[in-house]
Amino acid sequence: MDLAENCLQGQTLEFELNGYETRSELLQALQDGKIDLIFHANQNPYFAETNGFALSDTLLTLDMAAITAKDSFDENKENIAAVEEDDFALKAYLSYNYPQWKVVEYETSDAAVKAMQKGETDCIVSNSGTVSDYLKNNKLHSAFLTKEADVSFAVQQGEPVLLSILNKTLTSMPTAQFSGAVVSYNVSSRKVTVRDFIQDNLLPVSLIVGISFFIVLCIILRSWKKSKRAEERFKKSAEQALKLNQELEEKRQELQNALVEAQSANKAKTSFLNNMSHDIRTPINGIMGMLTILEKSGNDGERAKDCLNKINESSKLLLSLVNDVLDMAKLESDTVVFGDESINLDQVCKEITESLYFQAEEKGLHVIGEHDDYSGIYVWSNAVHLKKVLMNLFTNSMKYNKVNGSIYMSMRTIERSEDHMTCEFKIRDNGIGMSEEFIKNELFTPFVQADNSPRSDYNGTGLGMPIVKQLVEKMGGTITVESKLGEGSCFTVILPFKIDTNARSEEKEDFDADISDIRILLVEDNELNAEIAEFMLTENGAKVETVNNGLEAVQHFEASAPGTYDVILMDVMMPVMDGLTAARTIRALERQDAKTIPIIAMTANAFREDAERCMEAGMNAHLAKPLDDEKIKQTISEELRKQNACHE
Repeated sequence: MDLAENCLQGQTLEFELNGYETRSELLQALQDGKIDLIFHANQNPYFAETNGFALSDTLLTLDMAAITAKDSFDENKENIAAVEEDDFALKAYLSYNYPQWKVVEYETSDAAVKAMQKGETDCIVSNSGTVSDYLKNNKLHSAFLTKEADVSFAVQQGEPVLLSILNKTLTSMPTAQFSGAVVSYNVSSRKVTVRDFIQDNLLPVSLIVGISFFIVLCIILRSWKKSKRAEERFKKSAEQALKLNQELEEKRQELQNALVEAQSANKAKTSFLNNMSHDIRTPINGIMGMLTILEKSGNDGERAKDCLNKINESSKLLLSLVNDVLDMAKLESDTVVFGDESINLDQVCKEITESLYFQAEEKGLHVIGEHDDYSGIYVWSNAVHLKKVLMNLFTNSMKYNKVNGSIYMSMRTIERSEDHMTCEFKIRDNGIGMSEEFIKNELFTPFVQADNSPRSDYNGTGLGMPIVKQLVEKMGGTITVESKLGEGSCFTVILPFKIDTNARSEEKEDFDADISDIRILLVEDNELNAEIAEFMLTENGAKVETVNNGLEAVQHFEASAPGTYDVILMDVMMPVMDGLTAARTIRALERQDAKTIPIIAMTANAFREDAERCMEAGMNAHLAKPLDDEKIKQTISEELRKQNACHE
């Protein structure tokens, strides 16, 4: 409110805050015209219209979590959620984002929690800031939900002027100050009561009370018993008190260390949120700005081409930021799947160098590469994770290099037996380097960068090196670094591999990725994504029919004659019926082509376990968004080639 008062030029807004004991009274006051607006209401246009109010643009977004007494929780199932009957904002969020859930109302929030604990309902739902309050009960678990709560102001219907002022105010607020206010709102500390303090520090408090009581007892004994026997007992008691006091001091120190560590972690994460707020806005601003220039550039072909190139680069930067955050989150929660596959190290290195040499040369860097001959050797490892490690290190050497700098890459065998080998991967540059203190204390700490100033040229999340270290360690290897400021850095990764002694070298068969006249059923609920996919497919000659959800896909396929469609491209997360359920339903139909038609997942769920779930549901392949034109053609052509080979 303070930020909003003076953010419109030439106008001063005045806000008077009124409090109400219940949410029902709050909503009634708005409907009666006693107040002009409510903060906050969750985005749900139908709920707003039904209750006679309109919603502003999104003010902030809250992460939501399900609290459950069960060992596991799947948000895609038809769960039963317990909700306080007075909480209209939460009910609006659930009905909008999880229409398949059943909502059971209780008179109070405590009654809702008890119902969940007794198993009468599957969960309660809370924003992420209050999850820890429930988890003090060690029989409860939390599961963060994929759908966030978009928070808005609510005003009476028929107040377009006020709604317009609020939306303009949100747009006009200083971005940096507003982001800081949102961070403070989301991570603000809960007030700690004496009861909470005692409960959280039961052992130290018990020791303090025990020692105090013991000292008082000793004084009384010393005053009343002067005998040698009493003195000996007192001496023994004093020794015990001293020992207890030492234990108390150790516990106090442990608590102090834990507090410092927690404060440091919170400071790093708050800094990370602020940096991410800037870093994500930077490519978004670039994309929007270039679109504006493109719109106004008329027939200037060169200007349009330059704008499109910059939009492409900004999109790649935005995607890399998102991928780093997701990778780090999965590594910290230990949910990354480390399945092995038979890979050829020569092929892996070739794919890395082909994708990175061009980027390095564009930046004016000289690249030198050498490695042992691994052409006939296959090892058990994970190509995706190995590429992630080496590409992150190479990208770092490009980012922190100098003009006309150089990068040296090598791979060699340092130990080998009949069925095992150990390889050394080395990446060295002559860039800006790092201090010894930074390497020792901060290099592998999440959210930290060597140049951490807000306007540094080296933008990023500060997650690349922590991701590399965790991946290397989970692959059973080690990583070391040598660096000097102003002279450059050298990273050495040593990884053990089990040799695949039964592997045979296979040459990939070249084939023409042509999808001309291919009939495709496209299943996508998002209009923009559908438009993009349709354009890519039709530009390559395919014939496309689009439906909006899994149920429509099943109905269209079932009603069509056999052979109407050659391929189904299926989004996964959709309303009415999701893609996994739709795939299973199609495969279960009593017609031959339902068993054989290629179904290709087309989804933003890009992790390996997501692809595995698609395969388990009966799909043939998995395409991760954002979509790549060549990848779509290759995948469709490959699946149709496999299908034809089976028929022959």
